[in-house]
Amino acid sequence: MARGGINKALVSKARETLLGRGVNPSIDAIRVELGNTGSKSTIHRYLKEIEEEASARLDDEALLSQPIKDLVGRLARVLRQEAQELIDQSQNHHEEQVKNLNARVSEFEKALATAEKALEDKGSELQSMQTELHTVKASEAELKAKELESKQTESKLQALLTEKQSQIRSLEEKHRHNREATEHYRQAVKEQREQDQRKHEQQVQQLQAEIRALNQTISVKQSDITHLNKDNGRLAAELMSSQKQVANLESEQRKLQNQADSLLSKTAAMEAELVRLTNNSVEQEALRNKIIKLESWKENGQVKIAKLETEVAVKTEMLESLAVERSQNIETAQQEN
Repeated sequence: MARGGINKALVSKARETLLGRGVNPSIDAIRVELGNTGSKSTIHRYLKEIEEEASARLDDEALLSQPIKDLVGRLARVLRQEAQELIDQSQNHHEEQVKNLNARVSEFEKALATAEKALEDKGSELQSMQTELHTVKASEAELKAKELESKQTESKLQALLTEKQSQIRSLEEKHRHNREATEHYRQAVKEQREQDQRKHEQQVQQLQAEIRALNQTISVKQSDITHLNKDNGRLAAELMSSQKQVANLESEQRKLQNQADSLLSKTAAMEAELVRLTNNSVEQEALRNKIIKLESWKENGQVKIAKLETEVAVKTEMLESLAVERSQNIETAQQEN
């Protein structure tokens, strides 16, 4: 599997593998062994450092016995192999964690975008509902004003009708009094005529003229009564029309009230949906915090890998120091002999 980068330990391991197979550890051969990763200049620099260290160790190891050399070599190879295995495991685990984290981050971002889109749509729908509700309320207020105006008109018409009926009753009362007075007068005239027909013939004629005048007056009054009856009928028709208009306005008001109640129910449902989406936003914020923690774990893993590499370098230096010390001890012993 190709790696994202190389280090000195990887180059050293590839060199030893090639030497073990009897292949010349050239720059190209080492790069192929590393899976065609790393620049040639980097491989050349690491290879040069490794060869210099190997040359220095060969100079020092020439004074050591072969068993000690073999032991030190095996120990160094085992330590490098163990360190490399730890590094590979950590790096593979880290890459798997990064892959999983990137997948989860992508899923969370998609879910967040979907939730934000749904929240925006619900907010637009809620705004539209509120606008419609305001329009309905304005229409309801206008209808109430019309209803109040109709009631006031009805009250005025009722008062006018009452006044006309009062006038009719007054005229009828006057007509009855006039009729009674005429009848009484006729009776008096008749009795007077019977008593003294000759003596009061002129007066009778005068009275008959007055009767004709009274009849004309009564005719005029009856015409007025007929006119008032027509006005009364017209006012009754207008009153009935006003009552029908009030009934229609009340029906429209009930319809608008039902629409307002339905809109209020929808508004309440939208507000509940908005609360739920807000809670989803809180959960998404918690997921973001988890992603931040995972990123922190990722950084800690990288720090641990760096520590392992440092530990391998320290152990290598300790082995080299041990080899140098043993070489000095052997040299001292040889000088004493």
